[in-house]
Amino acid sequence: MKMKEKIKQEAASLFAEHGYAGTSLAQISERVGIKKPSLYAHYKSKDHLFEVLAEEAFEAEQQRIATTEDLYELLSSMLHLYEQDARFRFLVTSSFFSPDFLKKEIMAQYDVLLQSLEGKIYGFERIPDDQKEDAAVMYTLIFDSIAVELCYGTKKRSEKRLDTAWRVFTHYFLKEQEKK
Repeated sequence: MKMKEKIKQEAASLFAEHGYAGTSLAQISERVGIKKPSLYAHYKSKDHLFEVLAEEAFEAEQQRIATTEDLYELLSSMLHLYEQDARFRFLVTSSFFSPDFLKKEIMAQYDVLLQSLEGKIYGFERIPDDQKEDAAVMYTLIFDSIAVELCYGTKKRSEKRLDTAWRVFTHYFLKEQEKK
């Protein structure tokens, strides 16, 4: 792994775990195994590194949304990604705990992400047209609920929320299709 990627990987993990304020460049450099001044060869500042990570994390999530066709898989994969992918964990935590200097930009990116999720529902043919708006709102509520639970709760509670919410979602919005 190239040094720049290693820095981003370790920084994402630390920012996700300790937040922006609780993470220092010294911690990042120690985790990477380089001296702190060496970080400046790759990133101008901690702010710059955080901005780059946020941009890349949102781009990766937009790509994941665009390429995942299965609506349930899109939600259930959040549970595994949060545990295994520092960039995804960073995306979730920074969406709730963003530094003031980036709050507006991160919220704008999160809104675009939610619009992409809604777009998946509008493009899903099994949901009747007259229910697509409600289904889109409900789907993003499930996404948000899982993200909140991942930040504040446990994987077990996240799984329970997903199972219950998905059962209600499919019962209400897909019931007509299932009866055929």
